[in-house]
Amino acid sequence: MKAKNLIIAILLLLLLFPSGIKAHSHEPLQPFALNFIMDDALQLVRTERYVEAHNLLDIFSDEFTKLMVGNQQIPMSEVRIISVAHQQSLSSLSDVTLPHEEKVRAVIRLRLAVDAMTSQHQPMWVEMEDTMVMTFQQLKDSVDTRDSDSYEQLYRRLLLEYDMIHPSIRLDVKPEHIQKVDAHIDYLDKNRQALLSHSEEFNDMEVIEADLKALFKELKEDETDPSLLWVMISTGSIILLTLSYVGFRKYLGAKKLEMRKKLKD
Repeated sequence: MKAKNLIIAILLLLLLFPSGIKAHSHEPLQPFALNFIMDDALQLVRTERYVEAHNLLDIFSDEFTKLMVGNQQIPMSEVRIISVAHQQSLSSLSDVTLPHEEKVRAVIRLRLAVDAMTSQHQPMWVEMEDTMVMTFQQLKDSVDTRDSDSYEQLYRRLLLEYDMIHPSIRLDVKPEHIQKVDAHIDYLDKNRQALLSHSEEFNDMEVIEADLKALFKELKEDETDPSLLWVMISTGSIILLTLSYVGFRKYLGAKKLEMRKKLKD
């Protein structure tokens, strides 16, 4: 693990230099800068300044469009996910009948998705793991006690939490894992009576919990492409050799200087 962390640190140092060069290009914003716009928009929504937040999301749309045009490597699937989440955020801010909490949630969904698209490290949506697992465990307890009212309330909470990260996981997690959890969420809704009656389906709650945790573990494992790892190792080796060579040259220079001083004495 220490070797892997060292390699990653070296690669990150390398990436700083091209990033600094690009910052002076004609592109109006770098991808990560979209997060700053979303941070401000979210703060405006939380303080109920919806019109200003809407205007800021319009600016986000312009900058995101420029980014798409300037960077053809962004997959269209990611563009669609961000675009849908963005449109939903705009619609929520324009809906005067929508509760404040719903407006905030809609913008958080977009904020997390943008972070998932631009993040090179662990994205923010994984921080929802403890919250969602706790909600599910409480839901499981309501099944154990056959409390239908608590089940209804906790299921809705779980659904809202899952909906908030859904665009983000579509950017970061393999489709088969998402489809499995999607099916579980739907199962909890359609089979609540069977679950509350403690039929044989009750054992499925353990399976659902395991798959829910695996959804987050899938990203946390941070599976590195072997070819990418080889590039990182090769690049790191070159850097280390260069540094060693420079250090050796300095050492020889210091020795020569020391010898000259001795000869003069």
